[in-house]
Amino acid sequence: MNRCWNLFAIVGLLVSITPEARSAGSNKKKDILTVRIHGEASPEDGDKFATPVTLLDGRKTSLSIMPLLNEHDIKSVYPFKTPDGSGGAYLRLDPHGANLLALYSIEKKGRGNVLAVMVNGRQVSDLVVDKAVNDGIFVIPSGLTMTEEARLVNAYPVTGQENNPDQKKKKQPFSPVNIMLPPKASDLPSSPAQ
Repeated sequence: MNRCWNLFAIVGLLVSITPEARSAGSNKKKDILTVRIHGEASPEDGDKFATPVTLLDGRKTSLSIMPLLNEHDIKSVYPFKTPDGSGGAYLRLDPHGANLLALYSIEKKGRGNVLAVMVNGRQVSDLVVDKAVNDGIFVIPSGLTMTEEARLVNAYPVTGQENNPDQKKKKQPFSPVNIMLPPKASDLPSSPAQ
């Protein structure tokens, strides 16, 4: 009987330990960036596969619970500034992501369907599918914060520099302070006196 109580005590102790404490010895990095791109759900999908949302333009619709694309489909990024002061980014997708985007855009083009971009759980942008996308590039036209842009550049190589050893190592952390800002006057070479 005493062995039975000892077994229950051990099982109870193991169950009470949090998952974070159980994985404390691992060197696995926590995800600091999530990018999820959800397609608009059809009425036939039902409540188990779709969730109601309000888009950024105020229209009510439902999105598929399963994202069409996520951060694992991104191969490289190219951030840019938008006229409204927010950031945008070109996301170069891997072959799997490019194929999914091409199939979805061919099927849904011209129907007014929307792709909603979520970054770290925040709805950043809503894109209407108006043409087929066959080049494997997904554009987030605006809505990114400087921190989100910095995290994108920290997590992925910059497009066109994928083979650069610095992009693979990312020695210096990328700071949102120096992203796409114009040079200071002190950084410019002085012109010769005339």
